[in-house]
Amino acid sequence: YDMTFLTLILSDIASSQVEIGKERCVVHPLTTHDYFTSPEMDYTSDMQLLLSYYSLLDKIKDENKGKKKKKSFEPFIEKLKEKYPRQARVMEEKLKEISDLEKTSSKDLNRLSLLFGELLGEVFRYDENSFFSSLLYLLGCNLGKFIYILDAWDDKEKDKRNNQFNPLDDSFDYDKVKEKLMNAASEAALAYEKLPLDEYNEITDNIIYSGMWSKFKNNKGKEAKKDE
Repeated sequence: YDMTFLTLILSDIASSQVEIGKERCVVHPLTTHDYFTSPEMDYTSDMQLLLSYYSLLDKIKDENKGKKKKKSFEPFIEKLKEKYPRQARVMEEKLKEISDLEKTSSKDLNRLSLLFGELLGEVFRYDENSFFSSLLYLLGCNLGKFIYILDAWDDKEKDKRNNQFNPLDDSFDYDKVKEKLMNAASEAALAYEKLPLDEYNEITDNIIYSGMWSKFKNNKGKEAKKDE
């Protein structure tokens, strides 16, 4: 839910007016339904589409799956690349670097997580000229590192069973991974606390200080049962 979190952050900073209305959609074409949107929601929706597209390209390259789905993305992607050249370029570059390192079975967790952090940092930096651009980059970068490490931890046992790449070897136990996550989360919180948030901060506080840890805590429960 990183894009939902970003929507709340950007909307809070900008204090944008939300547009509310009714419309039909592809899923429910016969009835109208309520919708609400804002420039920040439009931006994060575009970023989610770009991220999904590049993730799909990676899946096609690695597993040769998803070629039909790729065609459904293509009418929108070129327009998004033109609209957001900085973000699209960084996504391509960083995901390629990550893919290249993963193909060599790299165990450089710091480098791998930083690359994804740099990618998400550019996404969070909605407007380069904003007064809060640097803080948003730091917030996104450290959340990106957190997400990469957490996903690696969550997939560790599954990847081991399936003989698939994972940057975490057997030396990374719960405590060692927790330390890495704490470092990233602390840096993210430092940037977050300097942002002028007062509208959705009850929700975003819960995410930054508690919610993003739930997956890690649940995984520890699985580890404990496995060891019994």
